[in-house]
Amino acid sequence: MKARSSVVPSYVRPTPRRLAGLSSSGWTFVLVAAALVAIEWYARSGAVSRLDLIPVSEMVTRAVEMLGEPDFVTGALLRSVLLILVSFAASAVLGVAVAYAMARRRWVHRAVKPYVNVFYALPVFALYPVMVVMFGTGVVPIILLSTLFSVVIVISHALVGFESTPPIVTKLARSLEMSRTQQLRKILMPSALPDILVGLKLGLAYAIIAVLATEFILATTGLGQVVNRAYNNFNTVDMYAGIVFVSAFALLANLALGAALRAFDWRRR
Repeated sequence: MKARSSVVPSYVRPTPRRLAGLSSSGWTFVLVAAALVAIEWYARSGAVSRLDLIPVSEMVTRAVEMLGEPDFVTGALLRSVLLILVSFAASAVLGVAVAYAMARRRWVHRAVKPYVNVFYALPVFALYPVMVVMFGTGVVPIILLSTLFSVVIVISHALVGFESTPPIVTKLARSLEMSRTQQLRKILMPSALPDILVGLKLGLAYAIIAVLATEFILATTGLGQVVNRAYNNFNTVDMYAGIVFVSAFALLANLALGAALRAFDWRRR
């Protein structure tokens, strides 16, 4: 009798290795902490002007002080976070839906694929004047631009997931007379979920970039505009405090989606 093969299937991810007793997350923490300590030391060494760089401790202290300012919390911080979440949710729902339509309908695939291919050469922010003319100068142009900026990366990864489903599985589903809703819920979504989650993780990063960049350049309020105003007024402390908020939100959002990725990715089990 032949011994059972111990070869791990190629679609199953191996257990992450540890280096010096630390996992990849542990090393990430160590590297970030080392970078913060290096910045703190360099800023206090006198080798750089305070107009260019301040110690990390002062950045964090000012950021905590700004949390006690109602105008900043409601008019800038919460506004930007809300715009990011709305843009991300819209790009997630729209991206997965479009990818599913592309996987199921060849004509949809032909119509949308060229846009996906030229995405990186598309000057998305150049569309802002057109959107301002159509929708005004409120939050709508920012949400539309951010959604447009992040939805493509969601479409790309979700499409890879849907198209990676073995054809024999879909043929079996049709032979069992499963409806399209049942096929999507029981076969396609579980198969494509790992790739979809990766696309959502990148889509969130793109939404953060788009919202803050739009506020920095074009808006009159928001966290991006706080950083821009502090930069123009040579207010280095407030500028870096705003950057601390941006970094903290991006880090927490990335960790949350990373946890979802580990929880739902069946290839890690």
